[in-house]
Amino acid sequence: MDKRSVPADDTNDMGDTDDGDEPMTSGEKLLARAALGGVLLFAVVPVGLVFLLILLVTAALFPRAVELEGTAPVFWALLLLAPCSAIAMAVTMPVRHLVRAAFGLSLSPAIGNAVDAAFSWVTYFLVGLMLLAWTPGVHAHSMTPAVAVATAGVALGLLAERLGFGRDEDAAEPRTR
Repeated sequence: MDKRSVPADDTNDMGDTDDGDEPMTSGEKLLARAALGGVLLFAVVPVGLVFLLILLVTAALFPRAVELEGTAPVFWALLLLAPCSAIAMAVTMPVRHLVRAAFGLSLSPAIGNAVDAAFSWVTYFLVGLMLLAWTPGVHAHSMTPAVAVATAGVALGLLAERLGFGRDEDAAEPRTR
C-alpha cells in the first residue's frame, strides 16, 4: 500500500483560485468598516433613543429635577451614552459574576433572575447618573430621572424577555455543570 497525498482543490464555487492570503484592498476595508458601523448604529441608536426618551419624559414630568439648555444636550447625551454604558458595565459586570460564582448552583432560577434584575437596575442607574452629570447643558437637581431611567430600563428588559426578544430557547434554561 502506497500512501500518496492528494493536492487540495484551491478553487471556489466559481472556479477561481482562492488562496485566502490576499490582503484586503482599501475599498474592501472601507466597506467592512462602513458595514460594521451601520450594524453598531442600528443596534445602539434605538436603545439610546428609548433611553433618552425616558430621560426627557422624566425631565418633563419633574421640571425641577432637570434643566436642559435647548436641544443640544440631547445629542450630547446620545454621544455619551455608549461610553457611560461601558463604564457602568465595567463596574457592575465583575460584581455580578462574583455574586453568581459565589453562590453557583445554590441559586434558584428565580433568585438568579432577581439578582440579574438588581444588577441591571444598578447599571442603568449608573448610566443615568453619569449622563446627568457629564452631559453639557444638563443641570440636574435630583436623581429622580436616573431612578426613572433605571426602573423603566429593567421593566422594558423584563418585558422584552417575556415576549421572547433577545434570548434563545436554550439560553433561557439554567446551565448545569
